[in-house]
Amino acid sequence: MKFFYKMFLGMTVILAVALGMIEYVTLSYSLEHAVKREQDSALSQHQMIKYSIETVILNMKSEDVDKELTDMMSQSAKSIVGDEGGMYLADDDGKRIYANSCNYEQKDIKVKDGTLTYSIVSKENTKDTGEKQSSRYIHVKSSFKLNDNRYILITESDITPVFDESKELRYRCSVYYIVILAVGMMVILILSWMITKPLAGLTATTKKFADGDYTARSDVKTKDEIGELAKAFNELAKNLESKVYELQMAAKKQEDFTANFAHELKTPMTSIIGYADTLYQKKLSEDEVHSAAGVILNEGMRLEALSFKLLELITLDKNDFRLEETRVSEIIADCVETAREAARKHNTEIVYSADEAWVWLEYDLFKTMLLNLIDNAVKSGGSKVEVSGRLISHSIYRIAVSDNGRGIPPEDIERITEAFYMVDKSRSRSEHGAGLGLALVSRIAKLHDTKIHYESESGKGTRVYFDMKAEALDEK
Repeated sequence: MKFFYKMFLGMTVILAVALGMIEYVTLSYSLEHAVKREQDSALSQHQMIKYSIETVILNMKSEDVDKELTDMMSQSAKSIVGDEGGMYLADDDGKRIYANSCNYEQKDIKVKDGTLTYSIVSKENTKDTGEKQSSRYIHVKSSFKLNDNRYILITESDITPVFDESKELRYRCSVYYIVILAVGMMVILILSWMITKPLAGLTATTKKFADGDYTARSDVKTKDEIGELAKAFNELAKNLESKVYELQMAAKKQEDFTANFAHELKTPMTSIIGYADTLYQKKLSEDEVHSAAGVILNEGMRLEALSFKLLELITLDKNDFRLEETRVSEIIADCVETAREAARKHNTEIVYSADEAWVWLEYDLFKTMLLNLIDNAVKSGGSKVEVSGRLISHSIYRIAVSDNGRGIPPEDIERITEAFYMVDKSRSRSEHGAGLGLALVSRIAKLHDTKIHYESESGKGTRVYFDMKAEALDEK
């Protein structure tokens, strides 16, 4: 059963029971109070008649006591008990002395001497129309003794109107009960709908989330417990979405590793293939063969070392690579020499100059970073690439790569370090680019505690630089 129906039926039952209890208590108290009032009145009337009888007996002047009592009781019957009331007086032997509208058998007038009792009795009466009706009376009986004579007095008072009023009141209460219950059910229906509507919305949102829509959020904005539940659900959904995203990124990272690794293989493989092709196609001098073989050996060894370090950098997020103090001018020269073959294919001239200094770096990763920057400059479409290393202060060494190529649009500057983001997709694909180079450069720069800065103007070229802590060569 839905919570809406449970709430509606539950509150309706509670309302019905509560109204029934109130009606029962009200009617019971009203009838009990009215009957008690009639009882007190009947006892008071009985005592008044009893005192009158005692007065007559004590002050009688003739020997015919029964006649004087009969006369007195006849005169006082209407004034004391009214037309509907009754009085009955008998002596100890059960002989009736007076009776107006009531008569009793011998067994009905038994009462202990000096006691007073009362009870409510019902009588069947017949109306003038022949219809029978039930009437209720209060009977009060007492026994008293005067002048060696014992008397039994019985009075009755009609309390049928009290029960008739109670019946009328019960009817009215039943009408009010039905009306109030009907109105209450309407109010409960509306309240149940208002309370369960946010829960229905929260349930719908939960189903969306369960079906894979991790962006689904509850729009319940109430300030009650349901609102707090919706807020807690939104927090839970946000955390779960974050965890799902992390899992997706972990899976994607495994895929990216292959793409990154393939991308990083391209630069050394280009040099290896280029020099190997030169050795295959041309007749070279012994020195030229030795130089080309040296480049191939150097790049092959770097490729081997790079494969292990890329594995640690990309898949394991390892950031504890060992930095060694290195002569920076040598690694800059090495990178430029490695890139010359690719530059010749693009008809681009590479020039460089570098101040002598010692810099803390990881050789293979640093070379990968610088080669990526030079490679991007070579592919920019310009005719010249400048690589420089300058000791700009006592402890800061700045390495810059500049070109006079096509430049980078301002709106793309902030996004070029995003993985797979390419400014010119058609050019990048034709050159087998994947948009991963600068993303990897950014991570390697962070490993060396530095940051890559980009300055570019469309149609005029790009300048990329980064600063590293260094020591001048003459301080060694």
